[in-house]
Amino acid sequence: MLTCPFCEFENPDSQRSCEQCGQPLQRWRVIDIPGPAATAIAPDELSSDGYLDCDRRYRLIASPALPGAASPAPLVVIDCQPEADSPLQALQAAWLDTPALDPNTHPLAAGVPPEAYPYLALQADYFPAIPELHHVWRTPQRTLLLIEDRTIWLPLSTGWLAIDEPLQRIQWLFEMTLLWQALAPWQGQATLLNPQRLTLNENSLLCLTQIDAVGRQSPLPLQVLGQMWQTLLSRGQDLPLKVQTLVSDLSEGTVTDIKHVQETLAEAAQDYPLPGLEGAAPQWHDDVDHELSGAEVNGFADEENGPIPAIARAAVADDCDLDTDAAFDTQELTDDDGTGLIEAPTMVLPMKLAGLDDAGQSHVGQQRHHNEDWFFSQTQLHRVSGPQGSVMRAKGLYILCDGMGGHASGEVASQLAVRTLREYLSQHWSGDRLPEQDVLYQAVFTANQALFDINQSNATSGIGRMGTTLVMVLVHNLEMAVVHVGDSRLYSYSKRVGLRQLTLDHEVGQREINRGVEPALAYARPDAYQLTQALGPRSKEDLTPSIAYHEITEDTLLVLCSDGLSDNDLLERHVDSHISELLSSRANLISGAAHLIDLANEKNGHDNITAILVRIKLQPDMMSMVE
Repeated sequence: MLTCPFCEFENPDSQRSCEQCGQPLQRWRVIDIPGPAATAIAPDELSSDGYLDCDRRYRLIASPALPGAASPAPLVVIDCQPEADSPLQALQAAWLDTPALDPNTHPLAAGVPPEAYPYLALQADYFPAIPELHHVWRTPQRTLLLIEDRTIWLPLSTGWLAIDEPLQRIQWLFEMTLLWQALAPWQGQATLLNPQRLTLNENSLLCLTQIDAVGRQSPLPLQVLGQMWQTLLSRGQDLPLKVQTLVSDLSEGTVTDIKHVQETLAEAAQDYPLPGLEGAAPQWHDDVDHELSGAEVNGFADEENGPIPAIARAAVADDCDLDTDAAFDTQELTDDDGTGLIEAPTMVLPMKLAGLDDAGQSHVGQQRHHNEDWFFSQTQLHRVSGPQGSVMRAKGLYILCDGMGGHASGEVASQLAVRTLREYLSQHWSGDRLPEQDVLYQAVFTANQALFDINQSNATSGIGRMGTTLVMVLVHNLEMAVVHVGDSRLYSYSKRVGLRQLTLDHEVGQREINRGVEPALAYARPDAYQLTQALGPRSKEDLTPSIAYHEITEDTLLVLCSDGLSDNDLLERHVDSHISELLSSRANLISGAAHLIDLANEKNGHDNITAILVRIKLQPDMMSMVE
């Protein structure tokens, strides 16, 4: 059991936030590097209350027992100040900005032990293969590193036997060659020779549990990597003859060029078809859409007569891929509140779409008598399969509007805006790409004109004029377009970046901040939350929608929401308890949306509440390596 440092409640070992108080349970694995005359640290060497550091931030906890483990359980600490930044945050950010950073001369690296360098240097190009380094310090007896705890991830040795896909094994070998090259400048290649250091994340990407640095100046010979591969092949699970011959030549020392190894593996991937796909016909799963308001609290119609639930679509979307998520039910996903863009760095390996699913819900809230929010979601999935493998194609449209205008006008405005946008895009988005910016502008102007004409014909003025906010996302494969008007928001969550707000509210307070006013002063104005942009009240000449395009390069959860959910930084304050776990394919998005609605009713409740969750899952693309 895991004891919460805040309320002392006993939680299951796999819990990421306390079941009683909701505080995050952030764990870090301790890497102990003793000095020449020191022995490995023991729990009885710590302070009486079990803290590893003099600042009393990191407290030792019992590590989960690993089945069949021959070595002692690793030391793990719980972070008693999880809201505080990593002490290495500034240096890591500098290294991400400047991959060629020289730690020997950079001022931020002064005093940082060199054992930390490979973790920091390789994050930019090799995340998530390289674990996150949270902190490092040196004492007279030892160097201590706190890194992401991956001890309960699936070992490569287990996955090699359990995942019966030769193409997947070729991919792992290829990924090892990339890491072999990356670790060479840091004398870390020996890491790849230790099976205990090789693990798999939930997307079956090869990852390291830690980096073993050895004190040698020259890189290891490639032959030792081939000998390690021979050990893997001896476990069974046949590979193509071309790969077997390569491994044999490599282990005997007759192949010494890493580029030749990579080219041979890529050719083998091209020659080796995925099982069961020869001559397979295209598979279509499309026209799955939902248009709902608060009247349908559960967010989905009956399965026999209505839309397919999102969790079922996720299974359909990946029907040709072995589901290995069960092996990662308790896998730790470390949060990072960095300030990078959504296009966060990932390991240098081409990625492809593995799955796309969504769920949405709306609720009237605790103080309103009717629901003026409206939303729509549509997901199309298209899998093309053939002798060279399978490719998932996806197209998604997700629209959320928060109406305003009093009486029933807000409901009319949000519904009409959603319907107009749907109809316009159904006619103008048919190509194999996202719509151009001009098309998106015109879609917004068309919806605005529909509402504006009603306002003009009714001769309404001021607060009597109907209007609505808008946040809309269009997804095409690994690209997305975001369209935004008003204060409804889009957030993204990924393991690398954490939760990030991708839209800026169109309101007076934010406008003043954009002009250089301090946030505290900007939002001290009585009109700080008054909208500066909305659909309907004014003509298109006075409307400036925000439009942005993003590339998706890692598993991402999108959250579209009205201000009933986003007010008071509600999502930012409950990332661990309500957002992060939804990134896993095993998490039910329908339940996740319901929990967010419940949270908003409990903590906010003053307005209508609507959320659309969109989960995008990726996996490495072996076919692209050939190109």
